Amino acid sequence: MMNIGEGMNMDKVLFICKHNAGRSVIAESIATQLWSPAIKVASGGSHPVGSINPVVKQFLEDHSMPIPHNYSHSWEERTAFQPDIVFILCDTLHKERAPMWLSGGMRINWQVDAFDNKLSDRDKYAHCHRLRDSLYRRLSITGELLQSDISKEELEIKLIELKGM
Repeated sequence: MMNIGEGMNMDKVLFICKHNAGRSVIAESIATQLWSPAIKVASGGSHPVGSINPVVKQFLEDHSMPIPHNYSHSWEERTAFQPDIVFILCDTLHKERAPMWLSGGMRINWQVDAFDNKLSDRDKYAHCHRLRDSLYRRLSITGELLQSDISKEELEIKLIELKGM
């Protein structure tokens, strides 16, 4: 059996949340930090807001985590990336039609709660901790799976199972 990250060419991962200002940025940062450089990661959103949430950026800086980019990206900006796996991190995107260029990749829906913009910065920062912890657990396992000798079908089942972590 072939290694997912190499032989099956499952080596490009895209994280999506609606605004690409929080959840997907934290996920991209964690994956960049944890995974082999052979696995390329990016993030985007269906409705980018222009900049990364300043609390998220401060959180990443405070925890010596990479800041993947300084402004939010549209998923349309990622068309040339052609991801093999797309992690959708919010329920609001579950009912949206994926762009045609996403249709060939594996789509994994993980619900990760967004912060309420009415929260104080202190509460948003605490939410970043919870997001990081949840995503870190999932992405640690995902990184191992991407380097393992399992089929694409087995990989998809295992990634879907991580939704509840």
